[in-house]
Order: sequence, then structure tokens, then C-alpha cells
Amino acid sequence: MSNLENILGINFPKEININGVTNCSHKVKDGFIFFALDGINTHGSKYISHAIDLGASLVIHNDSSYLSNKKNIIFVDDLCNFDALTNKNKVFIFLEEFYKLHDMQSKNNYFAFTGTNGKTSTAYLTHQMLVKSGYDSLYIGTLGTKYNNEVLNKSISSKTTPDIFEFFEIFSFYNFHDSVSVCIEISSHALSQKRLKAISLYNSAALLNIGTDHLDYHSNLKEYTDIKFQIFNPSSPLMLINDNLIAYKDNYDYIRAAKYPLTTISKENKSADIYYEIFSSETDKSLFSITINNPPIGYFPSSCYTYKFSCELFPEFNIENLVFGICSIGFSDFSHMHTNELDYLDLPKGRTELIKNISANVIIDFAHNAEGLELFLSSIKNYFAKIVVVFGCGGDRDKLKRPKMMKAAINNASEVIFTSDNSRSENFNSIFYDAMEGNDQERVIPIEDRREAIIHGSSLLIEKDDCLVILGKGHEETQEISGKTIFFSDHEVVNEIYK
Repeated sequence: MSNLENILGINFPKEININGVTNCSHKVKDGFIFFALDGINTHGSKYISHAIDLGASLVIHNDSSYLSNKKNIIFVDDLCNFDALTNKNKVFIFLEEFYKLHDMQSKNNYFAFTGTNGKTSTAYLTHQMLVKSGYDSLYIGTLGTKYNNEVLNKSISSKTTPDIFEFFEIFSFYNFHDSVSVCIEISSHALSQKRLKAISLYNSAALLNIGTDHLDYHSNLKEYTDIKFQIFNPSSPLMLINDNLIAYKDNYDYIRAAKYPLTTISKENKSADIYYEIFSSETDKSLFSITINNPPIGYFPSSCYTYKFSCELFPEFNIENLVFGICSIGFSDFSHMHTNELDYLDLPKGRTELIKNISANVIIDFAHNAEGLELFLSSIKNYFAKIVVVFGCGGDRDKLKRPKMMKAAINNASEVIFTSDNSRSENFNSIFYDAMEGNDQERVIPIEDRREAIIHGSSLLIEKDDCLVILGKGHEETQEISGKTIFFSDHEVVNEIYK
């Protein structure tokens, strides 16, 4: 125990039991150490009493305003101060020692993905390709965690990107014996809060796109963009960026001065560092190629080649996600001599998911912002005769995106049904009112009950080529309404309709 005490520079009370460690009071169990640290809205010291009631044997905090004479509540001022040389703080070093997981940065390979849309699919597809090629791979993101071909585990973290406590918990849970490839989604919240600052040197970091999202958290689009660009560490050997965003790079001195320059990926610009072309995209088969025009430093291949691929993904934006995944891991396991078949790839549940074994075309997707709706609906409408869309807008979140989401739906669908999403503390009618600002209300049917909205949407499918599109919830199986979390699954409702 002395090592743990030395790291923090304190003495623990005698005969203390340490059975676990967490920074979330509701995760505390008997014998846990509770780290009460700065939160987004409140300091963790607010929950010290709750943690002790749940059985915390020791509380470590950095709130100078919190006064206590209890021996098991200890103040450590510099808990979260990062060392400039090691890029570690006392919390990180403590977790390394507690879990006996050292060299987290150097031992493993990290493939990081950020963007307003597509990071879940890209990380998940990359994970599948690594496993197929014989590598040990761990996916971490919105869907939970998944090691190799094991079933997704949603129990450890509810965040898109875990904090450092959850990160160590994940690695301890899977008990890796050797190095592992980590495919991880990096949200703007995680970058802003520096959740994984000590694990920020990625083998490959990819910025897929930037849209207008999370402006309830970030003050404006510039701040959001600035945060997204923080995924790029100048010392990361591979930094991939959508060519459409390359103009932004001149805004960031640290990128211009980076040891490894940004590598551009494009479908439109044939002169980009990496150019891809889609030859065909159908619901059951897509063909595309990737041409390496300017190989990054240390990249395989080191020469210019064109690689051909086939997969069962659609529409085209999912091909783009796949391209970013392929380019992230490199081409050592692919051939430029013949078409590489990637038909084994599956999108995550609730991502462009065309429901199988039913008598109608029904797609469930997670699109939940204006750019996501516009991209998704415009990309699929040529596949079907009529699009009926069911969607909603989250409550207690950015209100400015609501009319933009509605406009995207009206412009790209034949029938629009507006329903509840996670309304949280807001009234459905007020959310609907916001969404209709500047839009044609005659084009929209409001149905608050999401189940009834989906049922009504299915009744509007007349021809075999019509399609019902249910957006916003994706894989999620809960709704937050009036301060309560209730079970709700788009998938379950669809299966009930077409059973």
C-alpha cells in the first residue's frame, strides 16, 4: 500500500481496506476509494457523504473549500496537475499502480476517430478488420466495449469516450496479457474535458467531418472545431483528415509545425493524399477503390498503389467511413493485385440498419443532428420510391438545430412524422414548436407517442419499394421523459408490427 500512499504523498488510515477505486459515487461499494474531483457542473465533493454511505473506506479530493476532520477524507491539492514531461498526473499514476497496468501508452496501438457523424461506425468497422486480420482488438465507444469477437459490453461506461477511471476499469476487466489494438471514439466532450490526456498519442487519429452539434455545450462552431482538432497530436505518426476540412489547418500552429503532416482523404479531389472512388453502391453490394497518391511517413505502402474493395455496406457515407478505417490501419493485410472482399463487415446495431426478415423496408439509424439527417436521407432516397421518416429532437439540448433538422427531413422525405426523442424536462409541444420555425407545418404530422408514430409511419408504406426510416435512437433502448428513464426500443416496435 505504501506505493499508493507515496504516489499521492499522503498516509492512509491504518487497517484500511481497498477493494476498488472510482470517481463516480453511485459506483462505490464496500472498501472503495472515492476520488472526488472537478465535474462539468459540480465538484465531486458534493457526493462525498453519498460515497461514504455506500461503503467508501477512503475519500481523496482536491476541493480546497471542503473541510473535514475525518481521517478517511483526505485533501490532495495537486491531484490533477499534469507533469509536462510524462503527461501524467497523480490520478493516472495511482490507477497504473492500483491496476498493475503500466506503459498503457507505449504497449498498445491506438486508433482514434472523431467527427460530428460516423465515428461509431468507423471505429466499429476498423475493429472488425483488425480482428479478421488476426490482431487482438478492443472497441471502445458509444456502443460499449467489445474485445475481439465477444459480445458488446455496455456495463462499464455510458459515455462515448470513457474517462480515465473507466478506461483502466475496461483494461482490467479484459485482463490483456499482450499488447492490443484499441479502436476508440473520441467525442468533443472528451477532448474538451481532457478525459484521456495521458493517452493522447495515437498511432492513427482521424477527423471525419465537422457539423453543427453540441452547441449547447460548446459556445459556438469555432470552439467546437477547435476542440475537434485537438485529436491531432503533432507526434502522432498518422493524422487523417477529410480533404473538405483541410482549409482549417492553417488556423492551428501546432498542426502546421507537426512532425507528421496531415494526410488528406477525398472522394472529389483526385490530387488528395488518398483518393477513393465508388463504382457502385447497392443495398447488398458496393465496389470501391482507394488510391495512395502521397504515402504518409512510415506508411505501408510506401509507394503509390490502387487497392480495390467490395463490401455489403450502403449508402456512400458508410463507404467513406470504411475508407477512413482502412487508411487508419494501413494496407499491409490487403492486396493491390485483386479485389479485397470485405463482405464480412457489419455495421453496428442502429447504424443504417435495414431490418431483415420482415415484409417491408425499414431502416433504423442514429442520425440526430441536422447534418446527420441531411446526409442520411439524401444518401438513401434514390434507393427507394418513397421515404417516410420518423424522428424527434432531444430536449434540454441545442434548440438552434431543431428547425435545421426539420428542414432536412422535409427536403428529403415524402412523409415526415415528428415524435418524441429524449424530451427530458421539456414539453413535446415546445420542442415541436421550435422545430417548425420557418418550416411548412402542413408537411409534418406530430405524434408525441413514439410507438404510435412508428406504427403510423408503417401504415403509410404502400409500394414494395417504399421505406420507413426511424431516426435518432439507433441502438438505444431507453427514453428520458419528465425526469424518468423508461424502456423503449425502435427495434422492438418494428418487430411487433411485422411479426
